[in-house]
Amino acid sequence: MVELGIAVALVAGGCWAVLLIPGSSGPSTMPSSASLAEAATPGITPTTSPSPSPAITAPPESASSDPSLPLAASFPVVNSCDPASVPGAIPVAAPASGTDSSFTLHVPILMYHRIVPLAEAGDSIAGLVVSPQTFAAQLDALEGAGWHTITMGQLANDLQARVKPSPKTFVITIDDGWNDGYTYALPILQQHGFVATYFVIASRIDVPSFLSSAQLRALVAAGDEIGDHTMDHVSLSRQGAAKLTYEIDAAAARIAQVTGVWPESLAYPSGGVDNQAAAAVAACQELRIAVIEEPLVSVQPTAGQTPLIEVELVANETWANRFVVPRIRVSPSTTPADLLAVASSCAGVSG
Repeated sequence: MVELGIAVALVAGGCWAVLLIPGSSGPSTMPSSASLAEAATPGITPTTSPSPSPAITAPPESASSDPSLPLAASFPVVNSCDPASVPGAIPVAAPASGTDSSFTLHVPILMYHRIVPLAEAGDSIAGLVVSPQTFAAQLDALEGAGWHTITMGQLANDLQARVKPSPKTFVITIDDGWNDGYTYALPILQQHGFVATYFVIASRIDVPSFLSSAQLRALVAAGDEIGDHTMDHVSLSRQGAAKLTYEIDAAAARIAQVTGVWPESLAYPSGGVDNQAAAAVAACQELRIAVIEEPLVSVQPTAGQTPLIEVELVANETWANRFVVPRIRVSPSTTPADLLAVASSCAGVSG
C-alpha cells in the first residue's frame, strides 16, 4: 500500500482503470475475468421523471411495518438457487444469451453504504456514511445533467440482450441492508425518479437497525432491486465449496422467501473475490451479475501541485467480466461536481 500525503477527494472502484503512482512498481489494474458459467435474469424498467428535492425527512416507521409478515429467521435455510426451492417466488427470466465478446457497456455503478445523518450512524465507519443532504445534492447534479438510473438486474439484462441503454445511464447500489436505505434513501430516490439496487445481508433482515421484511417488500414494490450480499457478510475469497454455497445460495433463497422475488445480482463483501468465488456465484443460475469493491483513488492536490495519481476512468461491462464488475465508491467528501465528472468520464460522455 502506498502512503499518500494529500487529501482524498473521491474513492472510485466503478471503472476499469490504470493507476500511475510515482515510486510504485507499475500500474495497478482491475482483476481479469475468469471463465465463468452463463446465467440469466429479468430486467426492471426504471422510472425517470424528475422532481425537485424538498427537505429530507424520514417516512413514518408505521409505513414500514407489517405484523402479518413472518420474520426472515422463521424460514428454513435453503442451500439452493433452484427456483422450485422457494415455491411462489418469482424466478429469473432470461433474454437471448449473450455471447458477443466485443459488446461492451459503459455504465457507471455507484456504491453507497449508509445514507443517514452522522449523528444517527452509531459506530459505522465515518467514510461510509453519506448524509441525506449530500446524497440529495449528488443526485440533483446527476439528474440536472440528464442522467437516469437502471438496476443491476437491468444492466445484466441489457448486457445479455446486447442492448445499449442511453448514454447517461448509471446504477446506484447501497450495501449492507441498513434500514436508512428505506427511511432516508428511498424518499430521495423517489424525488429524483431514480431506482437502486440494495445489497442486503440475509441473516440481518428484521434485525434492529437493518431493513425489515416489510421494508424490503416496499422497496421491491417501488421498483428497486434487492440483491444478494451473502448470508453473513464474510469475504468469499479462499472459502470452501460448502461455505460458498451457504453464503451465496442460502442468502439468495432467503431473499426470495422474504420478498417473493429471486435476487438477480450479488455484491462481494469487502470485495472478497477470487476465481472460485466468482465461479460459485455463476453457478447460482438466478444470479447473472456481481460487483466488486476494488478501490481506485482520485486525489485533490495541494494548490499548485500535480496530483500524485493519474486515473484513467472507463467503465467496462462485458459478458465475460459480468461477475467481477467494478463500482465507484462514493464518500461523504465526494462533491456533486466530482461525482458528475467521474461518472461522465466512466461513461465517456460530457457532463
